[in-house]
Amino acid sequence: MPTLSGLVSRPGLGLRFVDPEDAVRHGGRPVAAVAEGMWAAGAGARVHALNDVLLVLPAGAGIDWPAVESAAGVVLAGAVEDDVLSASLPAAREHGVPLLIALDDAPHFCAGIHPVIRREQRRELHERTDQLKAMQRIALRPDGLSRLLRWLARQISGHAMLVDPSGSPLYAHPRSSEEIFSRAEKDIRRVITKQTRSAAISLGTQVAHIMSIGSQEPNPVLIVARDEPFSSDVRSLVSDAAGLLWLRWRMEELGRHSRQVEQAESHSREAVLHLLMLGQVQSAKRVAGALPGRLPDPTRVYIVESPANRRADYARTCAEATGGRAWIVACPVYVGHLIILAPGDSQDNPLDQALRSLVASNPGCYAGAGRLVRLRDIAAGYQQAFHALAVARGIDARCATYSSREDIASLLGARGHRWAARSLSRLLGHRPERPQDPDAEELKETLTSWLAFFNAATRQLKIHRNTLSARLRHIERLLGCDLNDLAVQAETQLALRLLAQPSRPGNDESGDVTLDALLGTPAVFHWAESYLTPLKESDPCLFETLRTWLRSNARLDATASMLGLTVPAVRKRLVRVEGILSRSLLNGPSARHDAVLALRILDSVGPS
Repeated sequence: MPTLSGLVSRPGLGLRFVDPEDAVRHGGRPVAAVAEGMWAAGAGARVHALNDVLLVLPAGAGIDWPAVESAAGVVLAGAVEDDVLSASLPAAREHGVPLLIALDDAPHFCAGIHPVIRREQRRELHERTDQLKAMQRIALRPDGLSRLLRWLARQISGHAMLVDPSGSPLYAHPRSSEEIFSRAEKDIRRVITKQTRSAAISLGTQVAHIMSIGSQEPNPVLIVARDEPFSSDVRSLVSDAAGLLWLRWRMEELGRHSRQVEQAESHSREAVLHLLMLGQVQSAKRVAGALPGRLPDPTRVYIVESPANRRADYARTCAEATGGRAWIVACPVYVGHLIILAPGDSQDNPLDQALRSLVASNPGCYAGAGRLVRLRDIAAGYQQAFHALAVARGIDARCATYSSREDIASLLGARGHRWAARSLSRLLGHRPERPQDPDAEELKETLTSWLAFFNAATRQLKIHRNTLSARLRHIERLLGCDLNDLAVQAETQLALRLLAQPSRPGNDESGDVTLDALLGTPAVFHWAESYLTPLKESDPCLFETLRTWLRSNARLDATASMLGLTVPAVRKRLVRVEGILSRSLLNGPSARHDAVLALRILDSVGPS
């Protein structure tokens, strides 16, 4: 908006202050319009409509000074006698109205000044529009809040700081601003606590404005300071910036809240999956009851493997494909895995179709599906999907379904359950010496997770690797075994699987049951034969590689040394074995323990 000083500086207007000191006192007054004539004279009271209006009167006209107190200024146009000026100037000073004179008469002066004001207003409008556009562009950037505050500080040639509703500084530019504004802490607190909406204070050589911004509570507080007084243009700029700062802050707050809600829901879903993996179905249902969607029962477990940065996108695709009926969990162990519990009550499986389409159009994406299971058998369903995923990595379709095979644990019956309970009795009966030590259930959970995921169990159990190591050493002392031995791992995992099955009535045999006796039945021998025969018939060399790897405690370097191969060559062979057996070996949950048992049976036990 044009100011009195700006208009006076225009040589073509012939305008000047009667009192030169008014240029200092009132030169910054904005002029929004010009009014000509005597209409304000004699009004007898202040006319507020004259705010920011430059009143032009003919020389010698009588002036009702109280009426024109709100005017930007009074111009006496035409030849002005000295006695008129002498009489008018004291009154103008008394009422705080700057008095100016123009050489032209009133009509000519007004005709000349109107275009000047309009041009200046158009220029300022364009400038303000450009500033708004610039602020909007800045605000839309990822770091828009801090960038916009920095931009504002530069535009006002001063300092700017944004404080959150609790009083903590969010951003300040330049960095020294925090030190400057620390002197205004009491006034900032008054604005934060709603004692006042805004405040203007002096900070040494600087003028500072403190204002609560935004139309909805809670409100952050903007503080700006500069050496010069805040002109109307600067105040308008700060006001415009404040609106955008609040919108950007509000957007970031909503985004932060949304992420917190999503994270809380993600953790809750992960907890539900963890409970299901432990067989605690009722506890899982209670936790799931507080979340959107229902746990499908029966269910089919899918695992989608993808780049970690695409996992959220694929989760949305799967949710849309099932109409929100699937239970989708980001795997806590493998950052690139998405675990999906999908309802199994539809012949036309929309998720299966969506996954095939997703995999086909995204290289580096794989999907494995398990068989239909009840919620109490989710752990088995997860292992099925994991084995199917290993197969998917080796085929062109990159999508596979679990190849069903008899589970050895299901062949051992009540005798197997008795053997398992006796084998793990010291672990199951453990009582911690101190309240903070893990109890039997925690140790059992740790052992189950480690046998499935190895050192990645720390991510599933949310414990430190040192805690995991300490618990495993404690378990070894209780069981009197070496868990680094793959054969011991296989026996221990079999015992845990047997205990996880519903107990079944058996015969009343007395005496201890040995594992060799359990593995010496025709049914078990048939299981082992059907497990490994496809590999033996497909490629005896691969069969020997598997045998050597298992005897080397699943160590690639030792296997490579024994076979005279490189480690990558051994890994490639084992990947081929995974495809033939339709089971995962290299990554957990791994079928290596079943393979150890199958080899033991074929090597030591014949059909009876």
